[in-house]
Order: sequence, then C-alpha cells, then structure tokens
Amino acid sequence: MPTDDHPPASPSNPRNDGIGQHLRRERLDRGFTLETLAERTGLSRSYLSNVERDVNSPTINTLRTIVEALGTTLSRLFQAADREQRVLTRPDQRVELTRAGVEGVTYTLLNPKHGGRLEMMMLEVAPGASSGDNPHTHAGEEVGLLVSGELDYWVDGVHFHLRPGDCVSFESTTPHRYRNPGEVPAVCIWSETPPGF
Repeated sequence: MPTDDHPPASPSNPRNDGIGQHLRRERLDRGFTLETLAERTGLSRSYLSNVERDVNSPTINTLRTIVEALGTTLSRLFQAADREQRVLTRPDQRVELTRAGVEGVTYTLLNPKHGGRLEMMMLEVAPGASSGDNPHTHAGEEVGLLVSGELDYWVDGVHFHLRPGDCVSFESTTPHRYRNPGEVPAVCIWSETPPGF
C-alpha cells in the first residue's frame, strides 16, 4: 500500500506511554471515582486527575500511596504496563499518517508499538482520491479488506471494483494502485509484511 516515492509525514497522533493511563485503568477496573480515590489516599481530586493525564509526575512515595489504595503494587502495575505496551494498542495510541503529494488518503497504524514483521493499518480514501496514476511496487505481501464505501483497485493492470466485504491479496512486487470512485470515503483494513512505515 505505501509508496516508496512519497515519504510519510510526521505522526499526527503520537502515543502516550505514561504511567497515568495505567493508574486510571486500575481505578476504573475497581469502579472507583476520582473522589473515592481522593478519600482513600488523602490526595486532592484535581491532583489525581493530573497524575492520570500525565500532567503531574508523582513521587515514588505518592505513587505507592495511590497503588496501595487501588489494591495493587508498584511491581504489578509496571509489569501490566510493560505487557500492555508490548501487546495492546488502545484507540488513542494509534498513529495517523499522510503522505506528501497524496491528497485525501489517510493511513492509521493500528499496531505502531508492535515492532514485528506484520503491520496492520486502517486506510481511508476520500471520494475521488487515489494513490496516483502510476502503479507502485515494493517488497512484501499485502491483504486488504474493504469495510465501507467502494474502491477501484488495479493489480498488474487488472481492474477490480471492491464493495464492502471484498478482500484483495497480492505480492507487493506486483504493480498496484487504487482510487475511490464513490461519493463517500472508502475505509479498509490493511495488512502488509514487511511493515511499510
């Protein structure tokens, strides 16, 4: 899917790997409000809110107070955080990219933290937008599923009109390009190996 001749722009939604999100998740998993946690720790609601949003960085002693009030430990919290950072990507941790010279096409990396051999992305193509008139090639293999809208796809010069639920798969060394002929955005889930971003 990505083209070699158009370098990606900077991510517009960089992820946040701070400890605050993990504290918040622990609190919500226990059904605690910020007020409840404030009562249990003796810390103010606004301070705890800032900690969860990674605005304030608590001291180790304060962090211990918070995790004890949550019924967990620092080691379990950091183990869970490390495991999650390696395995799970939340919607707010996705990375959105566009390519210079390609209007109306947005790539959202669904597994930006994975670091493995397989890349998953959501591709959104605005009405009339395309990857360009010239087919492109690169090393690897890709599979794409059209979720909504419609998409014209050319693989090695052969034209395919995709409707929701249709799936294409091909060697990326085969010349390919796409265009949205419809009146609504085309949304696809795309996978490729090796990663193109």
